[in-house]
Amino acid sequence: MSWRRLPRRSLAVSAVLSLGAVVPVDVVVVRVLHGRDWAWGTIAAVAAVAAALIVAGVVAYDVTRLRSTRWRLTPERLELRSGVVSRQHRSVPRDRVRSVDLRADPVRRAFGLTVVKIGTGGHGDESAELTLDPLTVTEAEALRRVLLSGAPADVFFTDAPVLAGAPPHEHEPSWGIEAPRAEGSSPGDVPSRGSGPSRGSGPSWENGPAGAARSVEVVARLRWPWIRYAPLTVWSFAGAALVLGALYKPLDALGVEVFSGETAAVVWGWLTERPWVTVPLVVAGNVVAGVTGAVLLFVESWGGYRLEREPGRPGAPPARSQDGPAPRDGRWRVRRGLLTSRSLTLDESRLRGVEIREPLLLRLGGGARVKAVATGLGKAPEGETEDVAALTPPLPRAEAARIAARIAGARLPESVPHPAAARRRRVRRALIAAAAPASAFAATAWWIRNGGAEAWNRAGGLGAWARAGEVQAWIRDGVLEAWVWGAAAAVLLLVLPLALVLAVAGYRGLGHGLGGRHLLARSGAVVRRTVALDRGGIVGWTITQSYVQRRAGLLTVSATTAAGDGRYDVVDVGGDTGLDLAARAVPGLLEPFLVRGGSRRG
Repeated sequence: MSWRRLPRRSLAVSAVLSLGAVVPVDVVVVRVLHGRDWAWGTIAAVAAVAAALIVAGVVAYDVTRLRSTRWRLTPERLELRSGVVSRQHRSVPRDRVRSVDLRADPVRRAFGLTVVKIGTGGHGDESAELTLDPLTVTEAEALRRVLLSGAPADVFFTDAPVLAGAPPHEHEPSWGIEAPRAEGSSPGDVPSRGSGPSRGSGPSWENGPAGAARSVEVVARLRWPWIRYAPLTVWSFAGAALVLGALYKPLDALGVEVFSGETAAVVWGWLTERPWVTVPLVVAGNVVAGVTGAVLLFVESWGGYRLEREPGRPGAPPARSQDGPAPRDGRWRVRRGLLTSRSLTLDESRLRGVEIREPLLLRLGGGARVKAVATGLGKAPEGETEDVAALTPPLPRAEAARIAARIAGARLPESVPHPAAARRRRVRRALIAAAAPASAFAATAWWIRNGGAEAWNRAGGLGAWARAGEVQAWIRDGVLEAWVWGAAAAVLLLVLPLALVLAVAGYRGLGHGLGGRHLLARSGAVVRRTVALDRGGIVGWTITQSYVQRRAGLLTVSATTAAGDGRYDVVDVGGDTGLDLAARAVPGLLEPFLVRGGSRRG
């Protein structure tokens, strides 16, 4: 395949996006010149010239970038030449490709373009991804299919390079790839549905790439009742702060000082004038803003959501039900996004497991999310907090379990509860967490009652602030002591019950299991994580045992893998049970370090 250019319509995208830099510059120009009493006509002319220079500069840079960027796909490698000042030639073997991510903001979507990111399995560095910014949608789809299907490159692309933005040749398929011809047909014939090599004559790429004639299974699609789970996040209670943070820079550019001392004084006076009215009003407005923002973010991020399993290579057997093991030759594709479209495709053979994540508020509402444990997933773009491994939006827990089992390719193992010693350990930590500050407050109150604070104040220990008459009156009248006793009581009445509830929830969230294909590990009180890890992807074990765990007969078994977080823990499992679990999960890996039999096992 010859070297290809990036599409020229990227210049129009750059021109439109540069307007985001034009607006703040023109605002500053207008403010400065208007402060010097310039005429409005002159100000408008200067602002127009500044805008034209910015747009021209951005477009000129993009022209240089397009002229210096080439890419090509060979039978063995994907190559990219790029760089305006420093030239780079990157080459990625096709067998190292783990994922293909397509992303298009509203401007690129309007011009039929998308950014393609090819993940190669590295962790965290930019070299783990190869980015083509941008390609046409048709080229991106064709490249996605060929990279993850193992098909020859010449099956998809025509031999001659296609000019960016040019219309397809006559009889060329709508996705910009070359379709196979049936035997005996001329090059000008239009292939009919089902033409090509007959079934059973060996691998064929009939009717498009990677066996596109085979059906695509839609595992899940967006159901709008799921939107009720969107507000079940802590950010719903900080809506006003998020709105102010988002508006700070634009308002500051316009000369509006949001966080000035004068503004703070006005707000404080308004709050303290009628607190029984203003405080509930502020809390309600904060919650309304947070819930509204969470719902809008859900709609934008997950609008049009579809989770699909694409068929594997031609000749591969069809996938079986979740009750039995399914072949791992297909691809999983997540499509979502109302304004900014996102499409992530994962090679099924690169999946190392699946995770069901249940944050506290979402769990109380009966919801959960599903994440992939896979190699080759890149990082989220700078400035974004979304999880690139997310496979579903917040949805009902039963639906999350169904989707997780389908992705895993087998029924998930049943969870086995952990010993009662793990519960006692969590309850003991909760009691210590509440008793320590309560005891400190009580000791401080006793010290104040016995004259310690007054004596220290006379010696100057509290500084000039404490020698003020008002503070001395607080100490003398017992007000300070009452406040400290109140703090101790608040810890016992509020913190202790909350700590005990979290301790019990943490114990109930513990569990492990072993199935024919997966190791199950579950833990977490605030964020409960249930991970089904592919036993074939486990490359090592880490056994840790603290002094307290050793006294309780517990230990933590950590499975090491090259995917996801890299390490997944079975927390506070019984000593012999944990070692036996690791030994049976990956036979032969831990055996050389185990001693069995006799009075002391493990």
